[in-house]
Amino acid sequence: MRLSQKILIIPSVLLLQVSALVNAQGLKVGDVISGYKTGKQGDYYVEYWKDNGSGTMTLKEGCSFSCEWGQVNNILFRKGIRPGSRDQVVIYSANYNPQGNSYLSIYGWFRNPLVEYYIIESWGNWRPPGVGSKGSFETDSGTYDIYQNQRTGPSIDGDNKTFQQYWSVRKSKRTKGVITCGNHFDAWEKKGMKIGTFYEVSFNVEAYQSPGGKADVTVTMTTKDKYMTGIGKNERKNVVSIVMPVNSYSHQELYNALGKKITNMPATMHVSGKNSVVLYNSSKNVNGVYFALRK
Repeated sequence: MRLSQKILIIPSVLLLQVSALVNAQGLKVGDVISGYKTGKQGDYYVEYWKDNGSGTMTLKEGCSFSCEWGQVNNILFRKGIRPGSRDQVVIYSANYNPQGNSYLSIYGWFRNPLVEYYIIESWGNWRPPGVGSKGSFETDSGTYDIYQNQRTGPSIDGDNKTFQQYWSVRKSKRTKGVITCGNHFDAWEKKGMKIGTFYEVSFNVEAYQSPGGKADVTVTMTTKDKYMTGIGKNERKNVVSIVMPVNSYSHQELYNALGKKITNMPATMHVSGKNSVVLYNSSKNVNGVYFALRK
């Protein structure tokens, strides 16, 4: 009998198992996304959204990615943790080159109430969100202004939804550092801005009415219990603290945020691996010191 004449019957249960296996494989390092997409790469959720224009997102290891875009009205590239929590701490470094309006930020949503939120680290021509500030606060070696506004449009619960937007916008731009997300959530609540159920905490590159741009971001997502922010050596037991490195500094109990022991630290150092961490330092500024003394 010729193969074309043979009738092959595959049980529906097997088809479901095969389908589940394909879906479980998810996204992988090196994948290039050029249209609307949601998916998962390892422990991280990926989403690409746009209303028009062009753009690509290339997935890297861990929470890292690169992206570029051209002639867009609104486009978002994001990768992070779902649902996330108050304890999220984000260590990042970005080669960020926007044209026109763009944001480099932590991004996410809450439900009950429905809220879209941003922690803005850098931006293009326009500093968002263009409404009156509700005040400011200091965290992570910088000052952030707090904003709140209402918007109707696309949301995680469908199109044409009316929701609040919460913003922390850094007074001066930066493209590398540590973001203690919980400090922003606490500051918002002190202003009467309700924090509901977490949907996500993601690292986000967004462009709005932009002729083009690109970004290459290295991101480590951890939690506060694994990485405590601070300056100077903390002698309390079971506390991870940040120490200021100097040339030729070494310590038998010096580790990075991923638990790798560091010795003979130079002033500038890059630790390669699945979740790279960048260290930088100057004699007068300890912003972005990512190495900790584990007691």
